[in-house]
Amino acid sequence: MRRVVHKIYWIWQLEKEEAWINEMASHGYALEHAGRLTYSFDETEPGKYTYKSLFLRGSANSAENIKYFRFLEEMGIKIVCFINYPGTCWVYTRAPKEDFPDGIEIYSDIDSKINYTGVMAGYMIFVNIITCFAAMLNLSIGLNSRNGFAPVNLIMGIWLVALFTASVIATVRIFIKIARLKKERAIHE
Repeated sequence: MRRVVHKIYWIWQLEKEEAWINEMASHGYALEHAGRLTYSFDETEPGKYTYKSLFLRGSANSAENIKYFRFLEEMGIKIVCFINYPGTCWVYTRAPKEDFPDGIEIYSDIDSKINYTGVMAGYMIFVNIITCFAAMLNLSIGLNSRNGFAPVNLIMGIWLVALFTASVIATVRIFIKIARLKKERAIHE
């Protein structure tokens, strides 16, 4: 039986989303498709699969990512589905829990974790710039309309300022994580 769940996770909540998908798998629901707000699960044996979400540069259909997906499949890791974003993609993978009892660990060394987290940081900077520009534009229109006050633009501007603030906080957290990883690398060298 198919189960559809509507849930929202922001781009910086990748680990939280991954934990939730793995919790669903532990209750006997195998992820079959993910959209921006919708997750489709099929019933399966509880704990049969483990999941890993990835955030990669480029489209999922790029030659580099297709080559990477083949490599993962050779390791026994299946690509369940993906969502393309401008210049990046969010990929959902799964593998049998018996083959990966401790979960799927794709980025095992510190340098690859730093590079991986850097991809997310770069995307968040892009999102911050676009959101800031849209917020300023809407606030400007809302406050300086020729017909006086433009409430729709003002409300949208305020909402975008809140979104911009949240994404800046998330970006700072990502950079803190990168700094922690670099500090960890320096200790191990």
